[in-house]
Amino acid sequence: MRWFKVAAIAVGILIAFLVVGSVIGFVIHAVMDLVIAALVVGAAVAAVKVARSRKQVSGKAKRAEREVREPDYSRPLPRADVEPVATSYPSQPSRQSSPDIDDELARLKREMGA
Repeated sequence: MRWFKVAAIAVGILIAFLVVGSVIGFVIHAVMDLVIAALVVGAAVAAVKVARSRKQVSGKAKRAEREVREPDYSRPLPRADVEPVATSYPSQPSRQSSPDIDDELARLKREMGA
């Protein structure tokens, strides 16, 4: 009878070990499945975000290509209602009348020897 009790205890321990091992294995397997599913969903969300951001960027680039823009000038155009202000831009020569220009051209030709 004594050996029977020892054998029953050993069988009980073996059954308990198998049951506990199976439960722990199931829990670990379920957690691994959840982690893999979370990674797949996260990758899908990231891919959608990247695709949408590229679409927005390419849409902006296409819109910019269709726009007609004026070139940027280095100086603003003068306004009639404002007095001119001294700026750091090089000043343009004053307008001369045509006889003065002809005289200046003749003088330059004489100096150059032509």
